[in-house]
Amino acid sequence: MAALSPDLRHSIKVVCHRTGLSSHAIRVWERRYGLICCKRTLTNRRLYSDEEIERLRVLKLLTDCGHRISNIVCLTLEELCLLYKKSAPPSPQGDATPLILQHQTPDECLACCLMAVRRIEQSALTQLLEDARVRYGHRATLLRVIAPFVYEVGEAWRKGDLRVAHEHLATAVVRDFLAYNARHYPLHKGAREIVVATPAGQAHEIGALFVAAAARELGWRATYLGPSLPAEEIAACTKLRGASAVALSIVYPGDDPAVPEELTQLRKLLPQQVALLIGGRAAYGYHQALRVPDVQLISDLGSLENTLDQIRKQ
Repeated sequence: MAALSPDLRHSIKVVCHRTGLSSHAIRVWERRYGLICCKRTLTNRRLYSDEEIERLRVLKLLTDCGHRISNIVCLTLEELCLLYKKSAPPSPQGDATPLILQHQTPDECLACCLMAVRRIEQSALTQLLEDARVRYGHRATLLRVIAPFVYEVGEAWRKGDLRVAHEHLATAVVRDFLAYNARHYPLHKGAREIVVATPAGQAHEIGALFVAAAARELGWRATYLGPSLPAEEIAACTKLRGASAVALSIVYPGDDPAVPEELTQLRKLLPQQVALLIGGRAAYGYHQALRVPDVQLISDLGSLENTLDQIRKQ
């Protein structure tokens, strides 16, 4: 199991978002089964650790599979994960190819994913990601498996160590995995919305897919438009959706003179209160070439989280 922080504590709102459970269901489970020993603040607010949240999340998955909460509430987190692996419905890939790549940590899972890509084992890669989600949780899978996986595949493709087919395979599997799991995020009333795409001429979408998933993990509604979209189309969708932010992934090529023009045009077309964020391997160079204000450079997931948090507070 991945190490989970016992010290970092989260509110009931975060717990509901990450588990898909309602606050009422959590309290019923606590009262009836003594499920969670959460800490409380001086004002009697419940605060939950990452491990407690993960246990609730897997319990929710198992009850969705038909298990009675009274029969599984006494199991450890490790036992719950093993039970879910036996009980889970087939993955959307639908391929029963035996998985021969085993892992015990997110780092080992990442290495297995890279090996599966090199061997063009689509079914194995799909199963690895699904297994990671169950074993380590969706957030840890995003941060410690998918994010470095996306980077390593991109670097290997850029250096010529992987073929275009390898990169397309990785993109297809990650796209399907993130799209499938996006359906399990609860939609909170009043949640801010972000539009995610890549600008015209930028065909590599795997980074944009990750940004959309990361935004959903943070409680945002994310509308993903796909790769290589003109500024006019992005702006029109943003206005129709009433979105608070636009995020663009810019990976390759890094020297397209049309990209700064597209970004400048998009900034002019967007309402002033809508934030425009750009990130990806080539984003820094394009950001330096811009001569318009109010285009924010996102360097990593931490800066994305901080920026979205600031936007939400405005």
